Amino acid sequence: RYIRIVGTHNTVNKIFHIVAFECMFTNKTFTLEKGLIVPMENVATIADCASVIEGVSRSRNALLNGDTKNYDWDSGYTCHQLGSGAIVVQLAQPYMIGSIRLLLWDCDDRSYSYYIEVSTNQQQWTMVADRTKVSCKSWQSVTFERQPASFIRIVGTHNTANEVFHCVHFECPEQQSSQKEDNSEESGTGDPGLAGPQLDPHALQAPGGSSLPSSPGSVSRSPNRQHQ
Repeated sequence: RYIRIVGTHNTVNKIFHIVAFECMFTNKTFTLEKGLIVPMENVATIADCASVIEGVSRSRNALLNGDTKNYDWDSGYTCHQLGSGAIVVQLAQPYMIGSIRLLLWDCDDRSYSYYIEVSTNQQQWTMVADRTKVSCKSWQSVTFERQPASFIRIVGTHNTANEVFHCVHFECPEQQSSQKEDNSEESGTGDPGLAGPQLDPHALQAPGGSSLPSSPGSVSRSPNRQHQ
């Protein structure tokens, strides 16, 4: 019946500002653990207000749009340079999460290595998957002890083809019903004689994410391609 919002700090002045406020309810039952929702459905979606806050892609929401079929050498994936940065997903709120599913870019025979960490504040991180010494391809299922998480960080550590880590799809918790039918047979193809997906290193350094990764089908591209 009553909701009170009390501002306690403003880095600029002594006033607390609110632009919009919404209050909603649901008739659906849900499970709480340690005061947090234990989601059954994928909460890493645009509809659930999740977002990719770190990583480079031609389409801002490619990782979370649920499309596991329409990706190729040029689009449909999110990436980061190995040894620099990561792919970070922010959920709308902390949830009790115990599983994750990824689709690694698989339009050729390459393999990747990576690890995954979760956090509620982007300060303290807990590793929930260490696959730095494993050759990983296509769909990846990750299960771990259920814990609070509002940030998920995926860090690629190796790619047998080049120096970039590419991820097509992310979901948490893992959705068993949509399992492996969306595999690479439906994926786009490219010239097997080329090096495969590559990322222009300059794109990662551009402010605001305005630059785009170079076309994965090309070995080299202009380092200054900008968002059209």
